[in-house]
Amino acid sequence: MPDLYAGAARRVINPPRGIRTFGFSSREGVVQAIESDLSATALVLSDGKAKVAIVAADTGWMDLPVMNGLRERVAEAVGTASSHVMINLNHTHSSPAMPEWFPDEPEQIALQARYQEDLCGWIEEAAREADERKVPARIGSGRGECRIGVYRRETDPDGEIFLGEVPGHPTDPEVGVLRVDDLDGRPVATLFSYGCHPVTIGPRSMVASPDFPGAARTLVENAIGGLSLFLQGCGGNIMPRGGLSMEADCRDEKDRIGSTLGAEVVKTAAAIHTHRKRGERRRMGSLSRISVWPWEPVTGASCTVLAAADESLSLGFIDLPPLSDALAIRAECHQARDTVVSRGGEVWECLVTTRFADWSDRLVAAVEAGGASIEVVVQAIRINDIVLAANSTETFFETGLAIKAGSPFPHTLALGYTNGCVCYLPRAEDFPAGGWDIRKRWYGVPDLLFQAYSMPTAIHPDSERLVVDRTLALIERLR
Repeated sequence: MPDLYAGAARRVINPPRGIRTFGFSSREGVVQAIESDLSATALVLSDGKAKVAIVAADTGWMDLPVMNGLRERVAEAVGTASSHVMINLNHTHSSPAMPEWFPDEPEQIALQARYQEDLCGWIEEAAREADERKVPARIGSGRGECRIGVYRRETDPDGEIFLGEVPGHPTDPEVGVLRVDDLDGRPVATLFSYGCHPVTIGPRSMVASPDFPGAARTLVENAIGGLSLFLQGCGGNIMPRGGLSMEADCRDEKDRIGSTLGAEVVKTAAAIHTHRKRGERRRMGSLSRISVWPWEPVTGASCTVLAAADESLSLGFIDLPPLSDALAIRAECHQARDTVVSRGGEVWECLVTTRFADWSDRLVAAVEAGGASIEVVVQAIRINDIVLAANSTETFFETGLAIKAGSPFPHTLALGYTNGCVCYLPRAEDFPAGGWDIRKRWYGVPDLLFQAYSMPTAIHPDSERLVVDRTLALIERLR
């Protein structure tokens, strides 16, 4: 049997001041300070034949074609296939916007483009260094439980859904923990996964920040050692306890939420032994009847399977409107934007109306082309009997539970926001009973506001089931 080798490395990925952030249309300023370092951390694993690279980045969003190119760059840097490269975005809403995200001013687009190229370079460097630092290693897994997340799709007395809190609603409280140690049990990296929107740094705070995942990582690294990687799970419909922070200085809540998660990771990781195991019970040679279970070293191969696979899926949309309706919608959206700009409207008004004008252009283009679709990447990485199953959407917690329940492996981490972030992925039952209305502004339910991703209409309600089925098929291939 082959042995496992592992190496980890990190790069700070702080943006320049003055760059616009991703995530809050109500944030009326640009980055004025760095709250705490944003980072990209790479873990490279190899068994001498196969090699995988797992990257955790404090980034909210990246365009799928850009991400595909970045995975190719990382694959070339470490000597593997792009299907074996996984890049998970923590989805902090206080990270820089990317040039493909929003039709911004030329100066902003140029600033964002320079940052994106720097970011890709830093991620490539981290992966290359991690590959160079590989040492013989072992991996273990565990599960914790943390309840910092609350279900956010609240219903008002009229039956309308809005972004709020439903404390009694089920969620997925599982914290998946992987511990990668050298052969003496010293940590190389601790990976942990949880599904929840990183929005404790709210829209009134003009800072760049990794949000609560950064605070959690700091606690884990101070307590355990090595580097830690936060992998964003399936948190598309989950908010942190307390919701959006509305103070200018949100560090207190960010640290509290992050420390709560980090403490659970430390507790779980401390119980994972990679280099020794409990031996058979023995009786102590004394007058009293005392039995003990001595620790014994773990021997044998440290890697039974190291494999990965990915697949690109094409998701369809619900029916497009007639061209006359699309043209009317475009005229309305452009008129609304021009009116706001001409009267010198608030920044948030300009951002929102510009987004809808851009969406209306894409709507008309889709209708004129006779249809449209969107590409989603699903991926699975297997390390022994551990599986990381991921896709490039804002995935709901119920979807993560379905993937974990359908996996034949004892420890499966279900991840969203991986290798890109193309749209929300609501289930069929999450769509409104009367159907999705193209003329309704779903401001209160971001996961139904497909215009935020400039998608012509809503994705087809069967899309989530397709993603689950293809993900489980990938996992089955790795078995």
